[in-house]
Amino acid sequence: MAFSRLPFFFLICCLFAMQSAWAQALPNPEPQPERVTRAVSGALQQGMQKRGFAANDHRFMNTVARASPVMSVAAGSTAAAVTVGVVTAPAWATVAIAAGIGAVVTYAVGLGIDALVDWLFRDDGLIDQSSAENAAYPSRAFNAGDQVWRYRDWLGEWHYGANADALAREYRYTDMKRQGYPNISEPRCFADGTTSYWCGNYKVTLNGTAPISCGTGMQAIGNSCASFSYPLPTTFPDADGLTPQQAINNLTEEELDKPLNPALVAALANLAWQQAAQEPGYDGLPYPQADPLTASDVAPWVQANPELAPTVRDFVSPNPAPNSNSNPWALPSNPSAPNPAPAAPNQNTTNPGAENPTANLGPDPGIGAPTLEAIPTAQQIAQPILDMMPDLRGYSPSSHTGECPRPTIELYGTHVLDAHCALIDDNKAIIQAAMLLAWALIALLIVLSA
Repeated sequence: MAFSRLPFFFLICCLFAMQSAWAQALPNPEPQPERVTRAVSGALQQGMQKRGFAANDHRFMNTVARASPVMSVAAGSTAAAVTVGVVTAPAWATVAIAAGIGAVVTYAVGLGIDALVDWLFRDDGLIDQSSAENAAYPSRAFNAGDQVWRYRDWLGEWHYGANADALAREYRYTDMKRQGYPNISEPRCFADGTTSYWCGNYKVTLNGTAPISCGTGMQAIGNSCASFSYPLPTTFPDADGLTPQQAINNLTEEELDKPLNPALVAALANLAWQQAAQEPGYDGLPYPQADPLTASDVAPWVQANPELAPTVRDFVSPNPAPNSNSNPWALPSNPSAPNPAPAAPNQNTTNPGAENPTANLGPDPGIGAPTLEAIPTAQQIAQPILDMMPDLRGYSPSSHTGECPRPTIELYGTHVLDAHCALIDDNKAIIQAAMLLAWALIALLIVLSA
């Protein structure tokens, strides 16, 4: 019986339709603004330790405690409330604007890692939106021998890459540009469920072995690495003077799910520390004006706590107080602990045992102070050595007189050899000093080697 492909094709289409509908029906990930709070506290503490301050310094936790009110004041004063779903409250993004993040981050910054949109935080509380520059392509590094995606171009050269989407976009863009297409539209890219990935009619397959190692954002063409040339999708048109609500509404789900840019976390920690240090009666660590916190201070904490790393969604979502007695902006003393408590200033820095009860050891037994022997003098210490071998103390060498030998030779008469005697007599003082020095050095070596 001949097998009809029509029912099979119809079944596949139905499965794809059901998968798409199911994916759209899934709720968005639940935002967790507290992860931003944890990251700010973690970056602040990591930065203090990196700058040589010990965690047991009483000013260490005082710094965290004094930095918390900075964000609380900003949230309760001029921070704009935003609405996401049915929740309306200030978000970390609006609190950052109210605290003056524009004075710290003075350039357009991407909200997430590999973000497609940049925000410029203005002094008037508004946001300028721009599309991220085409500087970093979404392709990870790979090593020689790794299984990678590949395609063969019109010249017969093989192209290898670790990211299917990046390689397929590059294939389509470069080939259509070669053919002279004036306007290359944004392709529809998808995986077909096998080892193939398509952008339009251009396909790459996961059956290649990398011939060489290439870094992030690179492809291998034969035995050399090269950068990509396709333009990133421009989904964020430039717009000036957006309200925070408008800028947040423009973010796509893909952008919301990206890891939050560490530069924003570092900027928040800088703001909290700097403004807290300017308050009267501040008892924390001095703010390092010449060495502010950077993204490198955030990375170690995020790497150590990947499950607590904030996303863009956490940064722009409302952060309401769970109850009337809680402060969602208070920085926790232990940002990695479950439901950490806010940091409290160190109040026990003068006498840790002041409140401890005094132990009763009974009546005074009247034992006096111990008596110590008299400390011997240097003469008393050296005297036993000086008293050793008393017979040698009076030793004096006997006098000795000698005469220089003058040999005679009988050769064509009698000859007396006495020239050396005259030489020795003329240099007697020098020879005696040299021999005395030699004797002293030999004696010193004997004593030191004993």
